[in-house]
Amino acid sequence: MTTMAPSQPGAPKARLRAFRRLRFFSYLLPCVVLGLALSVAWYFWERERREIEQVLQGEFDARVREATSLFRERMLAYEQALRATHGLFATSDQVQRGDFQSFVANLRIQNHPGLQGMGFALIVLPHERERHIAAVRSQGFPAYTVQPPGDSGASTSALYFEPTGSTFLSTLGTDYFSEPSRRPAMQAARDSGGIAISNKVKLPEEDAAQVQAGYRMYLPVYKNGRPQATVAERRANIAGWIYAAFSMDGLMDNILGERANITVDVYDGAGQGDDQLIDTYSDRVGGESAVKLFYATQQVEVGGYGWTLTARSLPNFTTAIAISKLQLVARLGAAASVMAALLTWFLLRRRMRALSAAESLRSAKEHAEAASHAKSQFLAVASHDLRQPIQALSLFVATLQAMGKRAEIPGAEVGHIAARLQLALNGLGRLLNGLFDLSRLDSGTVTVARRPVDAALVLAELNNAFAGPAEAKGLGFKVLTPRGLWADTDPLVLARVLSNLAANAVRYTDRGRILVGCRPRGDTLEFQVLDTGIGIADEERARIFGDFYQVPDVARDSEHGLGLGLAIVSRSVQLLGGRIRVCSTPGKGSVFSVVLPRAAAPLSPLASAAQEAGHFNGGVLVIDDDPEVRESMQRLLAAWGYPVRVAASLDEAMAAAGAQGGALALVLTDYRLGNGVTGIQAVEAVERRLGRQVSAVIITGDTSPEPVTEAARHGLRLVYKPVEPQVLAALLKSIQ
Repeated sequence: MTTMAPSQPGAPKARLRAFRRLRFFSYLLPCVVLGLALSVAWYFWERERREIEQVLQGEFDARVREATSLFRERMLAYEQALRATHGLFATSDQVQRGDFQSFVANLRIQNHPGLQGMGFALIVLPHERERHIAAVRSQGFPAYTVQPPGDSGASTSALYFEPTGSTFLSTLGTDYFSEPSRRPAMQAARDSGGIAISNKVKLPEEDAAQVQAGYRMYLPVYKNGRPQATVAERRANIAGWIYAAFSMDGLMDNILGERANITVDVYDGAGQGDDQLIDTYSDRVGGESAVKLFYATQQVEVGGYGWTLTARSLPNFTTAIAISKLQLVARLGAAASVMAALLTWFLLRRRMRALSAAESLRSAKEHAEAASHAKSQFLAVASHDLRQPIQALSLFVATLQAMGKRAEIPGAEVGHIAARLQLALNGLGRLLNGLFDLSRLDSGTVTVARRPVDAALVLAELNNAFAGPAEAKGLGFKVLTPRGLWADTDPLVLARVLSNLAANAVRYTDRGRILVGCRPRGDTLEFQVLDTGIGIADEERARIFGDFYQVPDVARDSEHGLGLGLAIVSRSVQLLGGRIRVCSTPGKGSVFSVVLPRAAAPLSPLASAAQEAGHFNGGVLVIDDDPEVRESMQRLLAAWGYPVRVAASLDEAMAAAGAQGGALALVLTDYRLGNGVTGIQAVEAVERRLGRQVSAVIITGDTSPEPVTEAARHGLRLVYKPVEPQVLAALLKSIQ
């Protein structure tokens, strides 16, 4: 086959490189564009986030100042209530219980969040203890005593507490001055003459399971008219303490306002350790926030006692509008980035499709031109190779017609003409079979049945087939048949491949010898056909497996065919999963190598097809819409001794099958019959008429995939026209 040279050397490779480069960039550039676009989107998102944080920082600072101010105001309100109560004692030498109760009631301390009550602790000297206890008991408290009891030193007694609750009686008479949590604050207030606040204490109304932070704010009460200028004078003239009881939970109640989106931790003193943490006050709202959380610390001192307030923003501090803006920027940025990447990808892919379409058009044009050239070459070759046997057939038929007019016809002369007719038909059949085989390989309708095949048996059959023709040409023909080598292949296809190679070797070798052998190559087997023939030039070696290729400058005869042998070999080897290569030197010979997968030896030798096949014996029904085919098949089968009937249509086939009855054993039918009926439908109709299954073979000249697929689906054999008599005889013999 003549191939067309490209317009420019290396142009297909350059186009392939350009296409691969464009395909690479079609993946790379969209990723780069996506990364750049996301970077830009992130920049705008980050800028928006910083602006939102600046606004929120100002709002957070204002909220913290507001909470701290409210904390201080409430503590000052406690102090004012305490000083007001102190005025009651400053104006009276003896404040009675009723006076204290009435005064505290007028203070309306319930309006001060966290302020639980006002009380008075009296200093009781040792020599006054008994008289004091008796006086209080006479006021309606018969169980009253100073707790804890003792005679050494002065003690204090919780004498008044308003508003009086259910726990008042349990604390009445308690010596608070003896408690470590209260004593330092009472001493500080006594010595300074001002307000002092105790450490955290357990509130009277609480049980052990629920303890909240409680405090006492103390203000000393001195004896009226006594000097208080110095610490010594204040210690000597102290009469007792009035105190305000408050809880930290009540103090912090609603201090964060209605929009509680920050949390406040309150610590004793200036420290922030876990042991100094009083409590945390917030609405406990969690979640995620794209904006950072804010933090601030404030120191608050009231009555000589300090607290540390630490405030943190919660995730819900960020407003929904701010979050929506950030989400909008993020979504728009992501969407724009993806759109830009997709647009880039789409443009590049469209460019790739355009290049692919252009390459496909260019390739289709080249293939069309090559096909046109091959067609022209085929017609030129066929004009000789196909006309020659037809011309011979025409002349022999004319000779037989002339002989038919004689009164007597010599049998030897008729036999000679018949033999010559058979030779012409054989040559024509080989040409048509080559074309059909190539068509079947190209259409993918050839199926292979791979199994372990003994290489020695295949080579032995090859020796039987070609030793005689080689000897007739004066050539040495030697086949090396190694033992124990098995190939994973289809034996029929492999035999066809090696037969083509051996036939070419015999055809193109005039002197010397031909050597055929097989040897292992790792997990493969290499079959080789070596000859000492004319050889192949380097420039021709790349073309020998093309369609219609023939060796240049070689005399042609009817045995050379159309140059399809090596094309069939190449496609068959590919079908077997192998590879073929050739080494050749012009004038010295060639070596063709076929490499196939190696197989393990089976457990028992496989029986040959001849051993497995039975012997056919019975009637034959031939179905074909061509009258000449029907007549020739009928005469040939009858000459071989088979009872035969013929039919041209479906109705005739059913009638003939009914006439044959139980004697019918085989149906030979064309695939395409008249009126759209197929041979498979004819076989099914015959089986319905007989009420049983019969063996059937489809004989067709249609090389399309449809007959092969349909025959395989119905489990029928299929052979292609023209069928040589010896092939038909072998087929009939294999029918069981």
